[in-house]
Amino acid sequence: MKLTEIREKILIGTIQVFNKKGLKLTMDDVADELKISKKTIYKEFTSKEEMFETMADYVFDNIKVREEEILSSSEYTTAEKIRMLLSAMPEGYRNINFQELHPLKEKYPKVYKKVQKRLETGWEPTLKLMEQGKEEGIIRKDADLKIFKMMMEASLERFFEKDVMKGGHKKYNDYLNEVVDILLTGITES
Repeated sequence: MKLTEIREKILIGTIQVFNKKGLKLTMDDVADELKISKKTIYKEFTSKEEMFETMADYVFDNIKVREEEILSSSEYTTAEKIRMLLSAMPEGYRNINFQELHPLKEKYPKVYKKVQKRLETGWEPTLKLMEQGKEEGIIRKDADLKIFKMMMEASLERFFEKDVMKGGHKKYNDYLNEVVDILLTGITES
């Protein structure tokens, strides 16, 4: 979905404010951040929930763009591409404070369902690459990719359901990379 310039500007501003205030951000906060009127925001978004819903699509759509860049690149090995796809995050989102998403399920169930659906869909290119990895011998032939996908989804959803990252000194991307590393290589020493 192509966004108008003002909608995209508002979403980027919302992400910046979200990093500071989490889901407690207000339309006034976003307006102040962007130096625009609240009325301008309400012309684009009828509610904070609609803005969050659009923001979820915006973030996931940009993650998909990053995934396409990884897949089409010839500078990475299959193993590197798999690892990068599983932790794909555009550079501009690496600092998003995902730790603030834990109350999403209670406060904005519609947005939570959208995030959950986006986490569970769009796996085809990654699974296809993992199948290629099996053919190349970098992934075990007997590895059940459906189970891998289920474990990855469950790990990601857990970040959004509970306050699991609160108090940690790592960013979401660090936790995501750790999950990918454990799922790909295990926890035992080689």
